[in-house]
Amino acid sequence: MGLTVDDQLAIQQLAARYSHAIDSGDGAAYADTFVADGVLDAGALQVEGSRALEQFAGEFANSVRAPRHVATNLVIDGAGDQATMKAYVQLFAMIGDPPRHQVTASGTYLDTLSKADGSWRFIRRTFHPDG
Repeated sequence: MGLTVDDQLAIQQLAARYSHAIDSGDGAAYADTFVADGVLDAGALQVEGSRALEQFAGEFANSVRAPRHVATNLVIDGAGDQATMKAYVQLFAMIGDPPRHQVTASGTYLDTLSKADGSWRFIRRTFHPDG
């Protein structure tokens, strides 16, 4: 049996909380979207564990002007307490003079997730850039 509708919605909310947390630099909320030893894999950038994830989110938000992660076309599969998700992602940032939001990166997320104590979390979130 596949995932329930409630699980599908909870995973969609997790993806939204992830984007809001990293864009605002809320390191604690960002780290909370992952399991304790969760991994963000962005090729040369590997961030593992709650403390490192929390620090990364704060640094990221300070390195990009008004970042906005937009994840779309979420495809969620799984059963029980395990799931996978794939999505397209675009990163907008404020650039130029006059400043305006522009896409500065795009690609796909490939994720593995687990549910513990009633909450879904990323085990591993892998970003593959376009091109």
